[in-house]
Amino acid sequence: MDVNQTMIKTNMKFLTKTPTRLLTCLLVTAVLTACGGSETIIDAIDPEPTTPGTTIEDEFGLWLTDLANNHVLPSYQNLQASSASLSSQTTEFCAKASNNNDDLVVLQQSWRAVVASWQTIAWLKVGPIMNDNRIFRLHYWPDSKDNVGRGVTNLLASSEDVNEAFIAKQRVGSQGLPALELLLFPEANQDSLLNANDKDKRCQVLTAISANVATISEVVNSKWQIAGGNYHGQLTQGTGDFSSKKDAVEELVTNWLEQIERVKDEKMLVPLSVASPGIPTIAEHVFSDESVRSIQKNIATFKVIYSAGGGHGFDNILIDHLSQQNIATEMLTAIDNAIVSADALTGSYEDLLKTDEGRAQITAAIDALRAIRDVLTVDFVQATDINIGFNSNDGD
Repeated sequence: MDVNQTMIKTNMKFLTKTPTRLLTCLLVTAVLTACGGSETIIDAIDPEPTTPGTTIEDEFGLWLTDLANNHVLPSYQNLQASSASLSSQTTEFCAKASNNNDDLVVLQQSWRAVVASWQTIAWLKVGPIMNDNRIFRLHYWPDSKDNVGRGVTNLLASSEDVNEAFIAKQRVGSQGLPALELLLFPEANQDSLLNANDKDKRCQVLTAISANVATISEVVNSKWQIAGGNYHGQLTQGTGDFSSKKDAVEELVTNWLEQIERVKDEKMLVPLSVASPGIPTIAEHVFSDESVRSIQKNIATFKVIYSAGGGHGFDNILIDHLSQQNIATEMLTAIDNAIVSADALTGSYEDLLKTDEGRAQITAAIDALRAIRDVLTVDFVQATDINIGFNSNDGD
């Protein structure tokens, strides 16, 4: 085949991939090339402009930005607001000469609101929450050695004036939401804030711990804000604590996977134990019976992480940038199934753990989390080419 024939054949191969308005020009070009006079016409063809494609680093930056704006900042703002409200209501409650059960219920509900705010962002283990032991000072759990119980007992027995400054110097188990839970939801009725003999001391400790939680929440929120410490900038730009945007994504996906394992194992598999009635006493928030709600909050957040709160999520990256529709579908299906399984858990966690039906529902939720983990640690990381590192608590 001579040179002119080769060029004609090459030009014809592009016809099926070429916009309609160029077909005529290319056909003419092919013919004239065969005759030896095509240069001028080829130079005159004005191809359609193309839009430059984004890099995977650009895609990661979009996910980080939308996750921070749509989820992280609002979550820490909610945590600060609910904590401040709890602290204020605690002060008002303890300032009254007497309270009734409705007053106590209002205070308990205020504590539940803080817990709900915390459970939506508890998965994130980067930035200000990790400094100065804030994450443990805010929420120390699991607590196999009863550090929270012993800490609260020691505070109540202390002859010192227990204020916020005093609390901030105590062991972490004495400082946060689990310690408040013991005071607000005591096992024994004689320890109730309504009729305890040491009600004044209990109020003093409650007020101090509430103020401590509010301060921790305020500091963390401030350090994330663009107008504050701007950890938002470090995360979204992949600077400071991170070597790149990809590094930031890898750290956050590792946090996500750790939370999947934590919810699956520590919050469900361990309390479920090997047989009825399980071990409800080691469940999270056993005294307030917020165990189920916290699990549901955790799992609902997994979809927020995946979708960047409805922004430029991993679904966009997998489908539009990486052409991995199947993996995107697998991920979303697994997450949705886990949410449905978690929402099916109703009533007291203790009752769920001891009944056959309840144990089956918990097992279904555990299996649904395993499905997320399996897609995340194999297909997802391979498609996105990210590395994750975590200490698995799996054991299944």
